[in-house]
Amino acid sequence: MAVILTLKSINGRPVLRGYEHVWSVILDLTRDGATFTRWDVDQASCDPDGGSTRDYLRRLRDAGIIEQLGEQRVDSGHRRKTYRLVERRAEAPRLRRDGSEAPPSVQQLLWNTMRNLLRDGFTSRELATFASTDDRLIRTPSANSYVKHLAAAGYLHCLEPGRPNHLTKWRLKPSMNTGPRPPKILRAHAIYDPNTNDLHGEPVAEEVEP
Repeated sequence: MAVILTLKSINGRPVLRGYEHVWSVILDLTRDGATFTRWDVDQASCDPDGGSTRDYLRRLRDAGIIEQLGEQRVDSGHRRKTYRLVERRAEAPRLRRDGSEAPPSVQQLLWNTMRNLLRDGFTSRELATFASTDDRLIRTPSANSYVKHLAAAGYLHCLEPGRPNHLTKWRLKPSMNTGPRPPKILRAHAIYDPNTNDLHGEPVAEEVEP
């Protein structure tokens, strides 16, 4: 039998990883025009091997949003690449591997649509249809997965229960219309000891696309 564990954030601390977090750290580090290194970003992040931070910095550099100025030598003899922020944006740039702008995520499109359907509500099929764009087709199973997670978290109100040949109809609760950025589905990685039923270490979470 699988063990089900409930993970809770500690004192409301945010998940300190992902491109949006890295961008917020860069904005803080460069507030007064200062330069920064990947090491500076890592100190305010939870990225065990630095891989995702390194990848996002490379995308920002290829997009011309940051500029590599050179390298600085540290006491250990290692060199750290130094960057300057060229283009300051309020929202984190969403970039492809080659640095080109990426379309909105599936979660962003679904969340935007939910917020626009506060009066009439939606089924998963309707949500997928209305949220799809010319660049991105969203299928009903993806919409249903996101709806299922938000409903379990208390974001949605059931307008009409599902029945044979009819999908459940939902509506976003006005009190849970929290803002323009979509709630994210996270997968946590932690060490679980079945002998003591304890989690060891601080769980590391990553976003899961529906």
